[in-house]
Amino acid sequence: MVETPDFAKPDRYKASSYEAYNVKLPQRYDASRWMWFCQMPLLDKAIIERLPPSIGSLDILDVGCATGRLLAKLAAAGAHRLSGTDLAPRILDVARDKLAAQEADADLRPADAEDTLPWPAESFDVVTLVGVLHHFYRPLEALREIRRVLRVSGRLIVVDPCFFPLVRHALNLWMRVAPHDGDYRFYAPREAAALLQAARFRCGAPRRVGLWSYVVAALPEDT
Repeated sequence: MVETPDFAKPDRYKASSYEAYNVKLPQRYDASRWMWFCQMPLLDKAIIERLPPSIGSLDILDVGCATGRLLAKLAAAGAHRLSGTDLAPRILDVARDKLAAQEADADLRPADAEDTLPWPAESFDVVTLVGVLHHFYRPLEALREIRRVLRVSGRLIVVDPCFFPLVRHALNLWMRVAPHDGDYRFYAPREAAALLQAARFRCGAPRRVGLWSYVVAALPEDT
């Protein structure tokens, strides 16, 4: 039995996610079938394509960065001011090793995005959320915390799985019974856009990426 930290906002999905990403998955996450199934290289490309040519001058935060796969791709694309956070400290150790092997650097900090991200307000030009939205038990609280650390002119880019309605509903029902690796709820693209709007973001139209995912970019509304 894995000892779960005393999170300020605990729930059974967070406990499941912590156990998976801090114990079971750190060393084999990148080789999992899920990465192949979700066509992760296409998702990373969709993120990078939505960034301006001045990527080297952007402060970028990857929330739920896991092993640092996207951070490494961003560094290879010319980004220098990178940060990442994840619920699980041990998976961040894998990310540090991966970035070091690439002679890249990032400010990596463990945190619960539904509670507090450990950066001051308006710290970032871009926040990325890839394959993470469906883990949040309190998605509005996480999105509001992300909006806090974004600059007024910043951008949030969300990528998440998009299943056919019957499959999505069946998965969501099953996860209420037995959380799997912290998965809580999969959203249709329009549902994800509605969440972003409720968290005071202005959304572009969601776009499908590959067979099983969507991407949506959002700007923080003026407060």
